Amino acid sequence: MTQRIAVRRAEKSLSPIASQAVWAGLLLNGLAIALAFTAYKFDYGVSSVPWKISVVIAAICVATPALCWLGFGYTRKFAMHGWVRLFSLLSAYALIGIAFYFFFFIFAPMPLLERVVGLGAGGGLTAYWLIFSWLDLTRFIKRSNFESQAFDFYDEEIVCKEKFFEILDEGYVEKDPFVKWHNWIVMALAPFFLVLSRLLSAYFGTGGVLFFIAAVTFPASLWLIGVMVRVGVTMILLPLFMEQRYRKPVLIAPNTTF
Repeated sequence: MTQRIAVRRAEKSLSPIASQAVWAGLLLNGLAIALAFTAYKFDYGVSSVPWKISVVIAAICVATPALCWLGFGYTRKFAMHGWVRLFSLLSAYALIGIAFYFFFFIFAPMPLLERVVGLGAGGGLTAYWLIFSWLDLTRFIKRSNFESQAFDFYDEEIVCKEKFFEILDEGYVEKDPFVKWHNWIVMALAPFFLVLSRLLSAYFGTGGVLFFIAAVTFPASLWLIGVMVRVGVTMILLPLFMEQRYRKPVLIAPNTTF
């Protein structure tokens, strides 16, 4: 009976994070659509494909959390919370990684060599960071006792601890795609970004502004890749694997923070 009471207290509604994911998806993807339409359809006049792609991504990133909210608003399943969190992060990557970087090197007018170098470097580093983050985190989980430290095991359920991510951070040192010089440059230029964008657009046109944004924010897109891998592995795949192995649902603690 005591264990049942403890598990009942571990209820955490999906509604708050789902609603946050929906609103964040509307905002971030709205900015991505506006950028894609303004830059590539209005300014460059090269293609309407970028903003159409952004609309499709927006529909996925907004509809998925909304459907989870409507269908599973009161679920305690840890993996479901992970899915909602993942799509929230995908909205941020749609703006920073796709709209800012890849749209520029795919659709903006530029010499073929620059396009190939930009796409090759960006795609290669993104794929490398995705694979590296995945292997590094899964290796840590397999070789450590993270599972027993981060979850409470009951007769009928498994509940993640409230300090789940603190426990993860204590044992796993996540690699940082930012180098020190990049941090200093971003912090130094951030207060002058609006003025700098005007100067770049005056001398180099829209392409100068877009190139500057793509170059400065690309490390942030790699960081988002790492965070999405972190959520995908620890909040989705690990709970699903544990449910199959122990034949028990993996639930979220009431005060778990993301």
